[in-house]
Amino acid sequence: MNNKYTIAAFDFDDTITKKCTFVDIIIYSKGLLNFLLGMSTLLPDVILYKMGFLSNYLVKKKMFTKFFAGQTIEDFKLLCNEYSTNKIDEMILTKAKNQIEWHKSKGHKLVIVTASIEDWIKPWAINNGFDDVLSTKVQIKNGILTGDFENKNCYGKEKVRRFLEKYPDRSNYYLYAYGDSDGDKDLLRYADESLYNYKKFNKK
Repeated sequence: MNNKYTIAAFDFDDTITKKCTFVDIIIYSKGLLNFLLGMSTLLPDVILYKMGFLSNYLVKKKMFTKFFAGQTIEDFKLLCNEYSTNKIDEMILTKAKNQIEWHKSKGHKLVIVTASIEDWIKPWAINNGFDDVLSTKVQIKNGILTGDFENKNCYGKEKVRRFLEKYPDRSNYYLYAYGDSDGDKDLLRYADESLYNYKKFNKK
C-alpha cells in the first residue's frame, strides 16, 4: 500500500442513511397521502418486482415518471438542494459517520457509488467531504424532466463498471467498499477490503 493511494467507496441508501432517500424525497415533496395514492396505481408493478419479474430499475423509473415527469429542472434542483440540506443529515447512520470520518482522517479519497439520483446526493456529498458521486442522472429535454434516466442503473456489475470507468488505474489504489444489499456485492467482492452492513464481507 505504500505507493498507492486509497479510495473508500460507499453505497448511499441504507449504507450511509437509515432509509431510502428515493422514497423519502417523494414523500417530502408530494406529501404522504399523494405518495400513497400514486403508489396505489403502481401496485401491480411493485408486486411483479417482489416476485422477481421486474427489475428494481424499471420500478424506480416508473415511480420517478409518476412523481416527477414534467417538472422543470430548475424546480427539481431547488427541491433536491433543499431536501439534501434539510433532511439527509438527520438520517445518517452513526456507523457510517464514524467510518467516513476515519477515512477522512487518513486522507483517503471518498466516493459514493449509488443507484440513487445525483441531484439530491451530490449536495450532501460535497458538503461532507466526498470527492466524487457515481449515480443515476435524470434525463432532461428542453429544460423539463422526461421521467427517464440518462444512464444505466448503478447496481450490481454496473457499479463496478462505473467505478472502473472513473478510476481505471486499479493497480495504483487500494479500495475499501461499503454496502448493504445484493446490488453492492459485486463492488464489495472487487474491493481489497469491504464491509456488508458494517461486518466483514465474505468474498466467497
